[in-house]
Amino acid sequence: MAATTELPTQPAIELWLELATPDPFLVYDAMRESGIADVRKVGVLCTDPAHVAAARASGAGAVVGVGDLHALAAAAPDAIATRDELEALIAERYGPEGSQRRLVLLNPGPALTTDAVKRAAAGADMCHREPEYRQLDRRVRDKLRAVAGIGADRAIALLSGSGTAANETALRASVRPGRRLAVVVNGVYGERLLASASRAGIETVPIAAPWTEPVDPAHVQAALTVELDVDTLAIVHHETTTGLLNPLAELAAIAADAGVLTVVDAISSFGIEEVDVSTLDFMTCSSNKGLHGLPGAAFVVVSPAAARRARSVQPTSVALDLCTYLDGEANASPPFTPAIPALASLDVALDRVLAEGVDGRRVRYAERCEILDEAFERLGLEQLIEPASRSHSIRSLRLPDGVSFAALHERLRAAGFVVYAGQGALAVEIFRVACMGELELDDLRRFVGALEAALAELRA
Repeated sequence: MAATTELPTQPAIELWLELATPDPFLVYDAMRESGIADVRKVGVLCTDPAHVAAARASGAGAVVGVGDLHALAAAAPDAIATRDELEALIAERYGPEGSQRRLVLLNPGPALTTDAVKRAAAGADMCHREPEYRQLDRRVRDKLRAVAGIGADRAIALLSGSGTAANETALRASVRPGRRLAVVVNGVYGERLLASASRAGIETVPIAAPWTEPVDPAHVQAALTVELDVDTLAIVHHETTTGLLNPLAELAAIAADAGVLTVVDAISSFGIEEVDVSTLDFMTCSSNKGLHGLPGAAFVVVSPAAARRARSVQPTSVALDLCTYLDGEANASPPFTPAIPALASLDVALDRVLAEGVDGRRVRYAERCEILDEAFERLGLEQLIEPASRSHSIRSLRLPDGVSFAALHERLRAAGFVVYAGQGALAVEIFRVACMGELELDDLRRFVGALEAALAELRA
C-alpha cells in the first residue's frame, strides 16, 4: 500500500466510484502495516482503476483522497471523494453546521485536545483486570506524580467521573464523627463544596468572602481559632466562577499551624497555576482542564496524614469510598470498572505536559492571557477581578450596556468560538473567556477579531 502525490484522471476516479467497494477493516489493516497512523497522511493509494476493480471481488480496501486536507479524515473509512467533491465535502463536514466543525472552545473545560489524545481514547478494548490496564494505571500515576512533583509517599486515587466526584470522595473521607468542616466560599464551587458536605451529613462552618475577592487569610485563621472542633479546611484554589485565585499557600500554612487537614479543589488550577502539592492533604483534580485530557477521569492526591484520616472515617458511600480506591493502588486494581478511554487519553496528555515542562506550560498560559488582557482593555471591557488575583486561564468581563450574553454568544459561535456565561448572581452581568487546552496564539488573535466585530454590531 503506497501513497502517491498525484490524483488520477477524472475518468479513472469515475471508474473507481462505480466499481470500488472498499472494506474498512482492510483499509485500516493496510494502513497499519504501512505505518500510516492517520488517514490525513494518505493520498491516492492506487492509480490503476483495474486494480481496484479486481480487488473488489476479493474484498480488498481502497481509499481515494487528498492527503493534506481534512476531508478524507472526516469521511467514513470507505468514502471516496473526487476532486470536484472535496469542496462540498469540506463544507458539509466543517461548515457552520458541519458534524466535524472545529469550534474553538473558550470555556473552562472540557478543553481542546490534540489528535493524539483523541486517538488514545479510541484505542484497543481493554479489560481492567488484565496486565494491559495495570500498565496504563501505573503509567498514569507515575506521570501524575512527576507533574505534581511528589513521591510515592503520597497515594493517588484514580476515579471515573468529573472533578465533583473527586471532591465528594475527598470530603467524605476528611472529617471524623462529631467534628466539622470549614469551607471557604467565594464562588459557585465553594458553594458546591458546602452543599456536597452537607448532603453527606457533615456539619460545616462557612467562611464567606465576596465573589470578586480572594478570601482574607486572617479571617480563615480567626475561624479556625474560634471553631475548635474543625477537622478540615476545604478550599477552592481557582474559582472558575470568576477566574479568581485564592491564596492557597497561605491558607495551607494556616491550616497546618492549626492542626487542621486541607481538602483543596485544584480542578482548574493543577497544571496551570503554581500548586505545592506537598503541603496539601487531599488535592482533587480532573483530566479535562489544565492537563488537556478528555473528560471522564478524576483523581485525589492523598498525603499520609490524609490516608490515616480516611481510615478513621466510616464510609458513607460505596462508589465514593476513598479507602476502596487506595486499597487498589498497590496492584493497580480498581474497585469498579474505570473509564479506560479517559485514562488512556490522560496518559498521552500527561506526556505532553512533561515534554513541555510544567513551567513551560505556565509560560504558554501567561502569553495567552497577555493577548486577551491587552485586547479587552483596548475594547473597553471591564474585568471583574483585580490583576493580582486573576488566574492564568479565565477572564470574567462585564457585558457592555445593551449587550446580552445570548446575542454575543450567538455571533461568536457563528464565527467559530464558544464563550461561557456567568454563573449564579452574575449570570446576566458577565461573560467568561477561558484559554484552557490546546489553543494556539493565533486562535486567540482570531477570537479577538471576532469579538471586536460582534461588539461593534451589538453596540450599534
